[in-house]
Amino acid sequence: MKKKQIKEAQQSAQTNTNANVDQILEDEVNRQLDKKPMPKFEKKKKTKYQKWTLGMSIFMVIVMAGSVIYAAISAIA
Repeated sequence: MKKKQIKEAQQSAQTNTNANVDQILEDEVNRQLDKKPMPKFEKKKKTKYQKWTLGMSIFMVIVMAGSVIYAAISAIA
């Protein structure tokens, strides 16, 4: 019975220590984050050239995939 009480006391002490350490670490992290807040930025619109580049790259991928499929079908026939 006494061993069980000692074991329970040790577990509760360890739990309290972990909780204290967790709280200390959380406070330290919050303090460091408050020193340097995250920079705020606005999302920029894509330019006309970026839109055209994206469109042409998608088109080229489709053309290349089509040519590979065509070559495979030609090789089979």
